[in-house]
Amino acid sequence: MTESRDQSASPPALPPELLLAADYRRAFGGDLRLRRGAERGHLHRLGWGRYTPMAVWEALDRDQRYALRVRAAALGRGGALPLSHQSAAAVWQLPLLAPWPEDVHFLTERATGGRSEPGVRKHAVGFDARDVELRDGVLVTTVARTVIDLATVVDLRSAVAAADRALAIDRSGRTMPLTDRATLLETWERMLPFRGSVRARTVIDFASPLSGSPDESGSRVSLALAGFTEPVLQHPFEVDGRTVFTDFFWLHLRGVGESDGRVKYFDPVMLNGRTPAEVVYEEKVREDAIRRQVLGFVRWDHATGLSVPRLTARLAVLGLTPGRPRLWER
Repeated sequence: MTESRDQSASPPALPPELLLAADYRRAFGGDLRLRRGAERGHLHRLGWGRYTPMAVWEALDRDQRYALRVRAAALGRGGALPLSHQSAAAVWQLPLLAPWPEDVHFLTERATGGRSEPGVRKHAVGFDARDVELRDGVLVTTVARTVIDLATVVDLRSAVAAADRALAIDRSGRTMPLTDRATLLETWERMLPFRGSVRARTVIDFASPLSGSPDESGSRVSLALAGFTEPVLQHPFEVDGRTVFTDFFWLHLRGVGESDGRVKYFDPVMLNGRTPAEVVYEEKVREDAIRRQVLGFVRWDHATGLSVPRLTARLAVLGLTPGRPRLWER
């Protein structure tokens, strides 16, 4: 494990947004205060004996809500088992294109069995100590183990999006890689044999550090499944004395494709102090400059990128034709 645990140490302090009924029972002999708060709409119930202020809950997006539920479940159980699968992904902030599950996922040893309980899913698959570490006060599978476990249970596009993020580094330096391909392969080999190993290896081989967003990852899977020739990712173009990069570029056709998600125009981090209108105008200027250097330029939205038929129709504008469905060989 990356951080060693001192069994005699005090348990980690709960984040201020988490309230546990067990603490109230010790202090007041009961948890009626929390239940009444939930009944009156002041608190939101995250699970059995776990609450958060309603104002906190309402301010969170879907990723943050699931991550809070996961941390509450892990801390409420005393951290005896490591979080895994989608729950570990939430802790590591690995993206999924599919909705988050209702359950919180944990790993257990094979001998203990996989008995689960309401709101909790236990995977009795066993784990190596090297595949678990302490993060923000909770035990969680490592990034490499999480990526591999995800590949065995989630849809292909979500698995690739998580793997791409684990490897990714952006040019601004804001995003650093969480693992590397060598570690992924070493972890995969150590886990053998396991159900879904072939699929997990396919995801590892297909993953790229150059994918700029979950939507780009999902589009990349659709492009491969449609049998299109593999595009160049993040191809540079010179625009008004500066270098810009495109999501997908087909050199033989001089064609550019871009996955255009909402986050670019509405996420405060992506806006970086600009208004959505300013971003739209900047994108138009950038696109016009790139168009002068290529023979074709197409954009598509989230829904189109996740649909092979719709993306195939969109890319026909560039002269691309589908072929044998596959994930590109490396």
